[in-house]
Amino acid sequence: MEPTGHYWLNLAYYLQDLGFKVVVVNPSKVKRSKELDDDSSTKNDTKDAKVIAQLIKDGRFNEPTLPEELFAELREGMKLHDMIQEDLSSTKA
Repeated sequence: MEPTGHYWLNLAYYLQDLGFKVVVVNPSKVKRSKELDDDSSTKNDTKDAKVIAQLIKDGRFNEPTLPEELFAELREGMKLHDMIQEDLSSTKA
């Protein structure tokens, strides 16, 4: 999968719980490969899926380290802290 934003994490946890091996490809590699294949940077889910599959087939992927238990909670807590800090800053301005 292509890890963009934070949305991929829930899917990665779900697939891992089902026993699947989760691998990720670098989004910049996906973009470059797509541009090399057809001289176009247009985004398209079907095209992206084919490019990602080819990168994985070629062995150009990584196995993510998914935070577990306490580390996952700390990660979520830090994100919440950052959001609250941003909200406070915007209300003070």
